[in-house]
Amino acid sequence: MKKVADSDLTTPLLGTDAEHKGPSLAPLFCVAFLNTVSRIAAQTPAYSLLFHEVASAGGMQRHHISMSIGWLMATRSLVELACTPLLARWSDRVGRRRSLGLCCLAYCVEYGLLSVLQSTLGFSLVFIAGGMLASHNVIEGSCIVDATSCPRSRSKAFGQLFAALGFGFILGPIIGGELSAIHSGAPFVAAMMLSICNLMCVLVVMPEYLPEKRRCSHQSGGSVLSTLHAFKHLVGQNHQLQWYTYASALSSMGISAFITVRTIWAHDTFGWHGSQIGRVVATYGVTVVFAHFVLLPVLLGIMRGREGLLAQLCLLVHTARFTAYALAPHGGAVYTAVILSSAGSCSVPILQALSSQCVPEADQSLLSGGASALNTATQVIGALIGSHAFAHSLAGRSSASAHLLLCAMFCGLAAVCVGIAGIHASKNSDKPLKVKKRSARPWIAQAEGMHGMDASLPSPTMRGSMLLRGRWAKCGDSSPRHLAACSRLSKSDDGICALA
Repeated sequence: MKKVADSDLTTPLLGTDAEHKGPSLAPLFCVAFLNTVSRIAAQTPAYSLLFHEVASAGGMQRHHISMSIGWLMATRSLVELACTPLLARWSDRVGRRRSLGLCCLAYCVEYGLLSVLQSTLGFSLVFIAGGMLASHNVIEGSCIVDATSCPRSRSKAFGQLFAALGFGFILGPIIGGELSAIHSGAPFVAAMMLSICNLMCVLVVMPEYLPEKRRCSHQSGGSVLSTLHAFKHLVGQNHQLQWYTYASALSSMGISAFITVRTIWAHDTFGWHGSQIGRVVATYGVTVVFAHFVLLPVLLGIMRGREGLLAQLCLLVHTARFTAYALAPHGGAVYTAVILSSAGSCSVPILQALSSQCVPEADQSLLSGGASALNTATQVIGALIGSHAFAHSLAGRSSASAHLLLCAMFCGLAAVCVGIAGIHASKNSDKPLKVKKRSARPWIAQAEGMHGMDASLPSPTMRGSMLLRGRWAKCGDSSPRHLAACSRLSKSDDGICALA
């Protein structure tokens, strides 16, 4: 396997024809884009607005609506965390096309039902059950692992997948918001039509990236609890890693607390309807894509060797953004805060890189999978905290901006945790290193994952959803010798672990 140096990062990463002989990934990117557009169009801001409309018509109080949305988001995330890994393992046995086709069909049914249901109970049951077959790009990531044979082409392919998802994050809220202004059920009808087109694309155009001879006939592995115990043991061995883990968890909690009630907050505070909310969410999507593709490399170049300070600054930008939301006198100030706080979106990949420096190479898969599962759990907690804090505001028991200040506090505490990790690093700077550490910039540039964009959403990430994959779970022993031995079992599984 070739080692990618810093100088190699400016060269074309798809490589030559000799390096990349797999099937075309263009149909896969199209499928991922359409899946993202349909999912975001149906959920942001359409679902919250429709639930708010139906619940209000049924006599539910505003603060009860906020708490109900929080519980729904948290419950769906838990269902996704439990079911998505099983779906991914099933795709290892039956192939990628069949699995993606089933997901598209499930989306069609979910969106079709949401477009006609007129009861909060029906909405809740369909929304939660929809999480059982929500792949969240796990199968798409596995397709890339199957179709690419070298790290450079794989890294480039994941970058292209990220670009496709980024455009989906931008276009989805616009479609959902504009159609919500026409009819509350229109976004779900549009999402269903997109899912039908996507299903046709999977069945007719997309090739099978996992040949039958490479499929797994059975799965084995240790329990989730034993794997999480290994992750806890790994984190406990390094004080720096502990504080970086705390920072990542607090940041995820703060972002999730805001995003869960973002739609009803904007509707209640500024009187915005679907089209206005969709536009501001799309603007945020543009800033996230800009931050990861343009701003992050520039900031890393300027702050080389001071990545910890850069992570603190990015987290403080998040703190300033939520504070600005709380003080915003009108909607225009929200747009200004969104644009000026673009750098905050860089905090997730930088924290991932800093954490990666603290463990040996053999423990990288355990670190990434465990940390992302932990972040998913904190996102669930954040959804409940944010929705209940906003409910107290609606009930007149606290300030109207209490939940925003709470989000700002979480991000500020995350910045403090990074600072404490830096203090531990300076104290141990004279001690000999036990493992070879990687610099932050190459790790981020070569990361075979979503570079943190999915961490901006209150749902399981690609990394966390790999928690139950067979070989990774089987490596419950986190010792470098054991994991190094496991890493030689399957080159394909190595790529899957690298998604973390």
